[in-house]
Amino acid sequence: MIRVRGRGLTAILDRLRDPADPVVLVAADLVIAEAALAPLASDPFVSTSILVRHDPRGNLRVRHHRVVSAGSSVHRVSAPTHVGVGALVISTTDASAAVSALMDLDALLSHGALAVEEDELLELCVVALVRAGIGVQAIELVDVPWFRGPTDREAAQREVATVGNQRIAQLQANRVDDGFYSTFLVRRVSKPATRLALRIGLAPNTITVISFIFGVLAALAFAQGTRAWLVAGAIALQLSLVVDCVDGEVARATRRFSALGAWLDASTDRVKEYAAYAGLATGAVIGGLPAWWVAVVLVVLQTVRHMGDYTFSRIQRLREAHVAPRPLTDLDDGTSHTGGFVEVSTRMNRRAAVRWVKKVVHMPIGERWLVLSIGAMFFNGYVALLALLVLVAIAFLYTALGRIARTFTWSGLTPTAGVTLVRSQLDDGPVGAAVAALLRLRLPAGRWVWIWPSLICLIELGLVAAIVLGSAYELLPLAFGYLFIVAYHHYDTLYRALQGSRPPRWLDWLAFGWEGRTILVLVAVGIGVLDLELRAASIWLLPVCVILASVQWLRSVRRMS
Repeated sequence: MIRVRGRGLTAILDRLRDPADPVVLVAADLVIAEAALAPLASDPFVSTSILVRHDPRGNLRVRHHRVVSAGSSVHRVSAPTHVGVGALVISTTDASAAVSALMDLDALLSHGALAVEEDELLELCVVALVRAGIGVQAIELVDVPWFRGPTDREAAQREVATVGNQRIAQLQANRVDDGFYSTFLVRRVSKPATRLALRIGLAPNTITVISFIFGVLAALAFAQGTRAWLVAGAIALQLSLVVDCVDGEVARATRRFSALGAWLDASTDRVKEYAAYAGLATGAVIGGLPAWWVAVVLVVLQTVRHMGDYTFSRIQRLREAHVAPRPLTDLDDGTSHTGGFVEVSTRMNRRAAVRWVKKVVHMPIGERWLVLSIGAMFFNGYVALLALLVLVAIAFLYTALGRIARTFTWSGLTPTAGVTLVRSQLDDGPVGAAVAALLRLRLPAGRWVWIWPSLICLIELGLVAAIVLGSAYELLPLAFGYLFIVAYHHYDTLYRALQGSRPPRWLDWLAFGWEGRTILVLVAVGIGVLDLELRAASIWLLPVCVILASVQWLRSVRRMS
């Protein structure tokens, strides 16, 4: 950790030229508890980031948790949203680019080209990084006292000491941007469990496994179909949700993050939810209610939606939080504030009531599992699934319309990182690869590129669902199992892409690719052996897409670690 003072950048540049770890810079006049800097100093996966607090009169403009404009005593910021606390971390991956940006700043300061104050070297570093096009993430400082250049430093230190390290860790354990139900109810229940987990030293991944066990028990209870078992399943599902919150809280409180933990948490969430669908459908059929069709449609709808959710959000950040390089000698940030669709949406989200209503309409996991639990506890599995289908369909329509409107505001090609993200999810098999090579097909990089992963899932999963619902109703349970496996494969591909990876080509080809699986289904329908094809494909794809893919990913994560 380097305390930044004066106008010299020599020590900073020396550290950045050969960084073994991320380089943390703290303003010399900042008075703050050291534990409050943990999101910058103790996270091995942290990207280049700055601690901020919301302040419309501050020196930063933040969009999608990224600094798009930074100011100093001479550099102006249009429409500021936050103020920098005075702590910055530069990741090892950005070190080389940061050296170039800070050398330019050092040259300007040495020649007196910038008439700045003595105590704002850190702010100038942020301006230099942002204007060099280096992504600087904005991390909200938790609610603790902090001071810049206090007149009475001892009094400031006494006030900072009033909040202990344990309390700071508890505040940092809170998840940002959680759903309504999780924020106002689930998190209130999870906090005591988190304190217990911290006291006995449970690891986050161990807690994730416990949550998974509760989820599986919920599905098994739902499958029994009786009132007592439905109530037990509803309770187990909520316990799974609470424990799922605990693993993240423990990870954030202890700064124990890992690629394995992120993969385990995300993948088990989908397995638990889809297993709950299967359990509810099984229990409903025992009671004479035809619920399998709802479960099948839900798997298709949720998978298609999630592919779009993650892909759109990443590309949206790349587009709307993009900062074009700009010289430090230009005192304006060059950012227009036009009040268009994006700005209107941003202003609306600042209203708490609007923000929470939108979160509920989005139907995040907490709300979805609440609907399943209430439906199962007070009605039956069929009602629970049907209620969820209606609400998820509304959420899908709402988000789709919003994204379409947002996409129309974009122009130009999608940034390379966004195209790579989409390309990593295409899941082409040997047939697709051969056709693409023969016809020299390339992924279009326009503003609609984010829709491709969802479109592929809709074609593949939707086709199977439509065929079974239309002419092979008795195959619904078998089709659900097949779709469950294929959906898991798409999620696996998505999570790898989000971490900058993709399945090896041999794994995609062993799974036939999305086009290969679709062709096999169509051929099976044509010759009247869909039942046999779904069974054989499920038997083959289960070990390939679930077991083999998971082992391969875990080994690659271990090598990266």
